[in-house]
Amino acid sequence: MDDELYGRARELLRTDPEMGKKVLAARLGIHPPMGRRLKERFRGEREGHRTDPLYQQFLGLKQQNPNWGSQRMARALNVKLDIAGLMLARYAGAMSQTSTASVPPSASSGPNKLEDVVKDDHRDMSYRGDRITNLEEFLVFAQVDTRLWEVERHVINKWEVGSAGPDGGVLTSPLFQIKVFLRRRLVQEKMEDLLTGMLQRFQQAAPVRQPVVYPPRGEGMLELSLMDLHLGKISWAPETGRHYDPDTAEKMFWAALEDLLAKASGCRPEKILFIAGNDFFNTDALGRTTTAGTPQDDGLTWKQGFIRGRDLLVRAIERLRQVAPVHVTCVNGNHDTARVFYLGEVLSAWFGRTPDVSVDNSPTQRKYVHYGQNLIGYTHGNNEKHPSLPLLMASEQPAAWAASQHREWHLGHWHIKRHKMFLPVEDQQGVLVRIVPSLCPADAWHSSMGYSGKLAAEAYYWHPQDGCVATFTHSPA
Repeated sequence: MDDELYGRARELLRTDPEMGKKVLAARLGIHPPMGRRLKERFRGEREGHRTDPLYQQFLGLKQQNPNWGSQRMARALNVKLDIAGLMLARYAGAMSQTSTASVPPSASSGPNKLEDVVKDDHRDMSYRGDRITNLEEFLVFAQVDTRLWEVERHVINKWEVGSAGPDGGVLTSPLFQIKVFLRRRLVQEKMEDLLTGMLQRFQQAAPVRQPVVYPPRGEGMLELSLMDLHLGKISWAPETGRHYDPDTAEKMFWAALEDLLAKASGCRPEKILFIAGNDFFNTDALGRTTTAGTPQDDGLTWKQGFIRGRDLLVRAIERLRQVAPVHVTCVNGNHDTARVFYLGEVLSAWFGRTPDVSVDNSPTQRKYVHYGQNLIGYTHGNNEKHPSLPLLMASEQPAAWAASQHREWHLGHWHIKRHKMFLPVEDQQGVLVRIVPSLCPADAWHSSMGYSGKLAAEAYYWHPQDGCVATFTHSPA
């Protein structure tokens, strides 16, 4: 199985683990049987080896004959070729759970063997035996102090081992292999204490800004949604059709901001709603990966990206508050969940003494803005099923739902590629669901998959009683 193809499948399945084999195959441009194998490999990577007798028989053959492929396995097990292919896919996924090959414990390895390797702030533990069958029992057996260590992930494998019985028959008994990967909580606590202390000092040191004296304003709220900037992403024009790097991203951001303000200047809003986040950053970890660990083409280190992103949004908010008081709503994406939250905390402290700027960085996945007769929900859009969003809004905001007539959801994540399947505006149960376009072009992987479209950024003008009465669009050259 092509590892590059599986890497693409894994990214899709991490976003939607319940995706069917036909949908997965259609996304990847392959036949459904291959989509089924990719899903089985993904399950193996997440869940480990299966425990049914047929798979255990396959596992024994595979360990004795590591070079056997699906045809040899199918003949030896007397099963269809596609069944053998699925078991091989499961095996490949389970064996990739750790860098050390997962082999079933033999009777000679000794009962209830525990290994413990401590590496600075991480701890890798492994158990083999017949007494411990789950994570909770393991933590008690290994005497893990959960006040100091937290479980990052764990893997449980089970095998049936045969031995000769007193009557000459074969007796089987289960053996378990449990691998637990721990992270020291002390580091997390220190980081949280450091962040809290830093923000407190930041708030104390934040300058006291005098409120801007605005000319007579109209009534209404201008929303600026510059979704999915992916600051740090690298796209090479000969490969993707369009150049994109951190400098280009900032220029496109500013051009869109100024163009949308100019186009909406005749509205004279009493308030500006600025949506920050939604994959504002391209990566979320030191290894230049998304929050889920998917590698990205990124041209900035973690620190460089965070500082540039902070400076960009601070300057943008300062620019917006010259027009009208600003309310910032921070929405995390699937590329930058942690970094956007940290950025929201910094923005909240930075403008803590600015009377005409407010920041909503509450830790909820979904955010809401209630303005006059309008109720607007914000989420990145990669988790929730779109048809369920109206009911979520009604259940999470019952008072605002009852007090509003115009209700919308604004989503990022899909850029413009999903407009083929989901229209830019969908009317569902009295709630409009907008998939807001992006300024960010495709990177190498998305370009190879054919995911491309017209780049854009949008702004919306909300009348207190009449709802969204105007939409402004910026399209970069």
